[in-house]
Amino acid sequence: MARFIQQQQQITKCCLFYLFVAILIADQSRIAVVNAFFPGVAVQRQGEDCSKISTNRNIVKQTQNYQEETDDDIKNDGNKISSTMSRRSAMQRCGGIAAATTVLSPFLFGALPRQAAQAADDVTKVIPISASWSAVDGLNSLDEGKKVVGFDRSAYNAMKDDPSRTPLFKKAIIDRLNAAPGGPSTQTVLDLGTGPFALFSIMAAEAGAKKVFAIEANKEVAQSARFLIKKSGFSDIITVLDGVSTELTLPDNEKVDLVVAELVGSIATEEGAYATVLDAHTRFVKRPNSPKSWIPSRIQTYAAPASYTLHNLFQPPAFDWDKLAGQPVRFNCRDEGLQLLSDPVLVEDVSFADIPNNIALTKKDNITEPRQYTFTVDGERIKQNTVAFREEYRKNKVIKDEELEELALSTARSFTGVAFWPRILMDDEKDSTNVINSRTFPEGGHQRSHWQTVLPIMNSTPVGGLKSGDKVVVNADFDVPSKVLVPPKYRLEGNVFVKN
Repeated sequence: MARFIQQQQQITKCCLFYLFVAILIADQSRIAVVNAFFPGVAVQRQGEDCSKISTNRNIVKQTQNYQEETDDDIKNDGNKISSTMSRRSAMQRCGGIAAATTVLSPFLFGALPRQAAQAADDVTKVIPISASWSAVDGLNSLDEGKKVVGFDRSAYNAMKDDPSRTPLFKKAIIDRLNAAPGGPSTQTVLDLGTGPFALFSIMAAEAGAKKVFAIEANKEVAQSARFLIKKSGFSDIITVLDGVSTELTLPDNEKVDLVVAELVGSIATEEGAYATVLDAHTRFVKRPNSPKSWIPSRIQTYAAPASYTLHNLFQPPAFDWDKLAGQPVRFNCRDEGLQLLSDPVLVEDVSFADIPNNIALTKKDNITEPRQYTFTVDGERIKQNTVAFREEYRKNKVIKDEELEELALSTARSFTGVAFWPRILMDDEKDSTNVINSRTFPEGGHQRSHWQTVLPIMNSTPVGGLKSGDKVVVNADFDVPSKVLVPPKYRLEGNVFVKN
């Protein structure tokens, strides 16, 4: 719960319950907020239609005195309570909270009195911002020690059914096998993280591969993969090995011609791709330095400063964003509640063929220098974002019509954090069109993807009053270890420079 001031205790408790319900159903963009206040809820790589989140009943009971009005929206399944409200209904509830608490948009820097504003015309405000988190914070974990990101069935389904992902992997597998000297029947394939459907392993077998090794760390998932492989008639071609790949060896120490490694997180390295591929590079591959040995060939992360609707709607003392403790909010990539303030920049670029020499990720004496990125606020984006936020607030009936313009403009001129999302290159050729973009490239616009946009909240309240030309300067320290069972850690520190 947020920390309440004493004189507002009763009203804020009621408001926060409705806020939590709103966040629970708004879509998977709100998952980090859910995790902060409802421990035990975790979602990763969920996709378009995953609009239900379950919470432990004993947590929900903390707010049962304020639950009567939402009984029709909560379904009790015996052990869990699931929210099934529509996103629009949730935002309408949010509008009621905002009105009750009168904290619609008290920015860190609001309007100055006229004389003070004139005196400060040439002054630049410097606002410190920061966030830090581990790759497994707030997500499902494969083990109780929270060392490796794990997935539930809905996440695997979202991956399988993503039209921007699966067909491109299939094309890359078929093209690569057909281009091999001697044809597909001469090729041995390794599928790292095959999943419950053994999707890419079966694709390789169907394309004519001589032999396929499918590695899966989760034993139950590996068993599901074996069942489907048998059902598909490829048990004589595909061998499933269960366990963490860095702790396994291939039968007879065999080495493979092609590795399929779909280990890409919403921040590209957060699912252990670096450590896993580095190990495979050393032990499993005949020609590890050739880009043709890897699918994908390269994974990237892009970043840009962003504004966020709920960060502007709910602020202290009624709501304490510090409760997230750096844990990022994860957005559906089509969620208009997040808008970018500048053009994106590349912050991670991992070539699988050249991974031992990847200076940006390899540590020397356990020390790595943070990289600095400077983003310039784009005035044209502020205009476009104002229109988008106005429509977002209007359709969800968050605020009175006469107040829409002011709230939309305030949100568009605010900074919440630096957003991250992945880009996956199947081939290492510059002109290749076989590329997966989770957001549009290069501008970073909204589009469908099962991958998410990751947004750490970098200040307890939005940094407001931004104008074209203002700067966001961030030092990014990505601690990406070479051991699979050590989760990557991400730290951001910097300043927003706001000119009056």
